[in-house]
Amino acid sequence: MNRLLCSTLLCTALAASAQERIFESPARQVSLIELYTSEGCSSCPPAEEKLNTYADHKGLWSEFVPVAFHVDYWNYIGWDDRFSKPEFSTRQRQYSKHWKARTIYTPCFVINGTATRHPVPKAGKQKPGTLRAVLNGNRLAVTFNPEQNHTALTAWAAPLSGKVTTAVKAGENRGRTLEHCFVALDLDQIPMTEARGVWTAEIKLNTALPASALAIWISDGRNLRPIQAAGGWLE
Repeated sequence: MNRLLCSTLLCTALAASAQERIFESPARQVSLIELYTSEGCSSCPPAEEKLNTYADHKGLWSEFVPVAFHVDYWNYIGWDDRFSKPEFSTRQRQYSKHWKARTIYTPCFVINGTATRHPVPKAGKQKPGTLRAVLNGNRLAVTFNPEQNHTALTAWAAPLSGKVTTAVKAGENRGRTLEHCFVALDLDQIPMTEARGVWTAEIKLNTALPASALAIWISDGRNLRPIQAAGGWLE
């Protein structure tokens, strides 16, 4: 009976361990590279092609985390981007307000909260602390050990696609087959809580989404500026 009980407990522990996935950053800043894009924008494919090449970059996940946010404000010109969400457009507008910019546009690369025309996939220069996220089922437990004090932090998580293609049948890209990677399928955020200098949060993810990777990052509670990021493939 004892042998059977021990065997059962071991199998249960192994099953639980197999379901658990860990994403962790080094102490040095892992850059968050965001691309605001749309399948309805004729100037976006080159930017997406650039982002797609990051899938084979040696620094992927350890030095930078890429996320493609498909905005919805170009849907009216003839093509409804299936990956677009109004909250992605809102995020870009919030950035624009912070930059005191008059307009928003696509394609728009953003690295660690700063807009750029020429993104360079590399780690940041700062050492903000370590970010660790443990995914078990649909629950993502996020822990951040900062190197400096913070008054408020927010945890973010975005399930990402792998390589996917879309045959565009209308709009500015009519007749083209577009290839995407690192497309944000959803975006969750939650305020973090602090105890003895360690910040924690738990995010419930939508596991019904066909995600191939996961991006996690921490931002200042007062703005969208990423402080630290982590991520990895789910498959």
